[in-house]
Amino acid sequence: MINKVIFIMVFVLGGIVVFAQQNTLTVNIIGINSIKGDAYVYLYTSENGFPIEISKASRFKKIKVTKKSLTAYFENMETGTYAVSVFHDIDANGKINQNFLGIPKEPVGVSNNAKGFMGPPKYEDAKFLVETKKTIEIKLSEE
Repeated sequence: MINKVIFIMVFVLGGIVVFAQQNTLTVNIIGINSIKGDAYVYLYTSENGFPIEISKASRFKKIKVTKKSLTAYFENMETGTYAVSVFHDIDANGKINQNFLGIPKEPVGVSNNAKGFMGPPKYEDAKFLVETKKTIEIKLSEE
């Protein structure tokens, strides 16, 4: 009898652990004006590097731009706080083209559609919580 109770507890708790790791983030990207190039979607778990240092993103997706809106999925996410940055690499050169002041010449956007003041948006303004399935929408800036 005790073995059956332990087995049931382990089975139920194991199911909870698996369920907790099944969080999915859906990122809908809108405001695409040019149907060419690639969109890069970067997922950050802290303010470290957000949104410019893409090497510090915890995950990323590259999506071929074939229509005026795109969707990226991040699966098996742990419950936590995240922020997302997106850039549309129109010329498909793998980098964000910038003017002489460092301002992007290609469309960009971040979660919560946060805007920067005298610089890029802050993680604090772009962060959101993922506890279950979550869908966010990011509108890209004009070129």
